[in-house]
Amino acid sequence: MANSKEYSWAWVTADRKLTDLECELVYAYCASDGNTTGKAILYDGVNTSGDEIVQLESPANNGKAFNPKEPVYCRKGLYVDYGTGAGVFVLWRNL
Repeated sequence: MANSKEYSWAWVTADRKLTDLECELVYAYCASDGNTTGKAILYDGVNTSGDEIVQLESPANNGKAFNPKEPVYCRKGLYVDYGTGAGVFVLWRNL
């Protein structure tokens, strides 16, 4: 099992490049703000020109988790295109 110090995390509330290194996307959670649907898109890359990994949309007063059985390999980095809602929690491991 990996040591927790090997992982990085961020609470994202605006478009953001998380890393430009090879990494593994382990988990993401898109939270609504109670009144607005939460929306975000995660990319393998450093901007929206990268390869789309997943679109997350959470209904108001709820959340949407992306919890893949195996981590998603991201060759070009990891980028979050934040849409609406309270924010997106992202957990990843640089390789």
